[in-house]
Amino acid sequence: MFILFGKIIYLFIWSFLLFNLICPYPKPANLIAYLALATFVIVHGLQAWLLSSTLSSQEKSQDRFKVLRVFLFGVFEALSWKQKKSK
Repeated sequence: MFILFGKIIYLFIWSFLLFNLICPYPKPANLIAYLALATFVIVHGLQAWLLSSTLSSQEKSQDRFKVLRVFLFGVFEALSWKQKKSK
């Protein structure tokens, strides 16, 4: 339940930050949103890059959207993998 709630919050944050690119917010808020978007892209990009470098070719072919999900949801996707493996 916590993981699903975290993923929903991340989707809201991504939509909030990307909406600023389409229709910019007022002056001080748009600068903060640009900075937050850049930070999100860098951090989640690094997480996705680390994941893709550790996956074997068989794992990459089994699930092509694994890296994209890590880019979007970050740590919550890793927690959901851990939860699935423990079951």
